[in-house]
Amino acid sequence: MKKTAAIAWLLALLVTLSACGVPALPDLADVRAFVARVTFTRSFPFVVLAEADEPEATVSVYRLAASGSGSLIACETFPASDPRTQDLSGLIALLAAPAGTEELSCALPDGVTVEDWRLEGGVVSLTLSPAFLELGDMRRSAAAFCAVLTLCQLDGVEAVAVVSGGQTVFPYLTPDDAVLTDEEGDPYTRRLRLYFPDSEGRYLISEYHTLSIDDDADLARCVVEELLRGPNNAELRPAVPAGTALRSCVTADGLCTVDLSAAFYDNRPDTALGERLTLCALANSLTALSGVKAVRVLVEGEPVDVYVYRPLTEPLAMYDAAVGPVSAPLGEIDADLYLALPGLAGVTPLPFRVSEAVGDSLAEAVLDRLLSAEEPGYPALFSGSGTVAGVTVRGGVCAVELSESFFVSLPADAAPLAVQSIAETLRALPGIAAVTFSVNGAPAVYDGMDFSVYNSINIEVP
Repeated sequence: MKKTAAIAWLLALLVTLSACGVPALPDLADVRAFVARVTFTRSFPFVVLAEADEPEATVSVYRLAASGSGSLIACETFPASDPRTQDLSGLIALLAAPAGTEELSCALPDGVTVEDWRLEGGVVSLTLSPAFLELGDMRRSAAAFCAVLTLCQLDGVEAVAVVSGGQTVFPYLTPDDAVLTDEEGDPYTRRLRLYFPDSEGRYLISEYHTLSIDDDADLARCVVEELLRGPNNAELRPAVPAGTALRSCVTADGLCTVDLSAAFYDNRPDTALGERLTLCALANSLTALSGVKAVRVLVEGEPVDVYVYRPLTEPLAMYDAAVGPVSAPLGEIDADLYLALPGLAGVTPLPFRVSEAVGDSLAEAVLDRLLSAEEPGYPALFSGSGTVAGVTVRGGVCAVELSESFFVSLPADAAPLAVQSIAETLRALPGIAAVTFSVNGAPAVYDGMDFSVYNSINIEVP
């Protein structure tokens, strides 16, 4: 277990007291197993020494605190000599076990179980059952923080990632990230989770804003107003176009309808990535509230058919793929995937966190992610990873072996766009200058077109 020592202050304090004329304390050599307690008054500090046994070391397992206790999380202690506290397997089992007192409850509610875990690079990746995704945002956060505070007591554990249902819900949490305030205990203080673009304008990063507001305040309106105000962290970027004002914000039956001024459209981003960050910042920040499941965006009271490339005729939902940071300790890499634009008007690069599976090459991992990518509002060209039979890279050339069903599984007239999507994605990787395509070892030819050697000449990428 991680240990700290603090004795220098005691020695310095004893010297100070002696210089001030305070009666001499017993010789330290004659004091055995003493515990010092320091109390500071307005005049001078004094030391109270009491004989006591050496306290037994303990390990804390964090639980949910009882409602109204003023704290969201509290701990249950176990002797450090307990074998269950001495390794990850035992601590994770204790974390998932029922609490030993009525004032506390297990961090994982009924129906949520630990399916798997692994430790790599100081980060514990904790895989929970899909029921975890059905919890409210604060309940998920509380469970995650219980895991972080419990597991990071072990030497070699610096952070925890929480995965559920194939999604990385919390990519990298440390004990410093823990929010221990009971939001329900203080009706005038709220801690809102907002999302803003990172310094490079590639991913959204969460940032907490603590507000003192009226008890009957509309939290959804507060979220939008804080987004319009901008991030507190100077390294984050504004999420909403300049000049945007909030006209109204109404939530009913889980749908939050946000009506924004004309500047939201007039000053909209000019790239697909900028559009993604703006729309997902609104959707992710608002759906972080327990009463909001989706977000409808209006401009001057009217629906928007197309914002930049994406239609806004349907409500927006939480989108995890837009959220960073990319966690190298979890084996994640940052890759541009070239997706087909709405209307099959071309392809455009969008950043994705890619998990490099054991045994896969970088090209294989990125291609697998491309084939399964589902960007809201964008067409899904590929039916899954089975559409590609193999990938090899030699001498700067990436050879892609397509399955026999590759072309016939595509939407009508989408074959050139599908090949372009794969080729541009692979050519964006280091060490790949060209991409070739084959089917059963023969050049890839479909509907009279030869796709065996990809050539990007005269192809415009937005």
